[in-house]
Amino acid sequence: MKKIALYNRKGGVGKSTTTINLAHVYARQGLRVLVIDADDQASTTNGLGLTDDYDGKVLLDCLMEEHDPFYVPIEHVIVTCEYENGTIHLVPTRRSASPTGLTSQLGYEYRLSEELARLEEFFDICLIDCPGSTSALNPYARCALVAQDRIIMPVQMQKFSMDAVYTAPEELEEMKRYKADIHIAAFIPTMVSARSKGDVTTVEELNELGQEVGIPVLTTIPYILKIQSLQRESRPVIDHKSPATDAYLQLAEEVRAL
Repeated sequence: MKKIALYNRKGGVGKSTTTINLAHVYARQGLRVLVIDADDQASTTNGLGLTDDYDGKVLLDCLMEEHDPFYVPIEHVIVTCEYENGTIHLVPTRRSASPTGLTSQLGYEYRLSEELARLEEFFDICLIDCPGSTSALNPYARCALVAQDRIIMPVQMQKFSMDAVYTAPEELEEMKRYKADIHIAAFIPTMVSARSKGDVTTVEELNELGQEVGIPVLTTIPYILKIQSLQRESRPVIDHKSPATDAYLQLAEEVRAL
């Protein structure tokens, strides 16, 4: 099972949208897909059809210490989301399930990795949607970054998102005490308007940076006007015929090849 973390401490850059659409592409290809919603905003959970009033077990429950009375094995947290063109397995989260209490557990950073180890033979790919935060890495992010095999970074073509690109190596340096080989494997330009000179210029800047530091820049994801209505209906972008659909299909192949 390849474990991909979609990471950027800047929020609103397309992490959840990218996670959801990659999951749908892989499911339609017949792959066994597991999605971990490690963002306490629960956007991916909502985007895969679970409402805010979902009262089942969530990610936090399987990250508790195994002797904790509230601990639930990850196998019992997974929700099966059936679609006409494939199946996605989801470890959901809930906004009210704050991960801050995990910090009282010694070694909590390894808990997601330990839980996923039991699922290695059951899934082909695992997509982990990381939280966006302007403060120190939150517990979910730490668990996700220890568990991942590859980190890909969605980047919106705006100044603050690009600032996050430049500061990411320093932010990840702290995590090397838990996982020695931790680095960004690729960038994804997201929500790019071909009509915006600023967006086009920033994509060029990202490509130049990628060449300079040896990090590939994957397929550009164009912005589509219909995105908000699709999200309200819990439908992926690839359900809507647009340039973004072709981009996600190409991106899915590139991510698998990392």
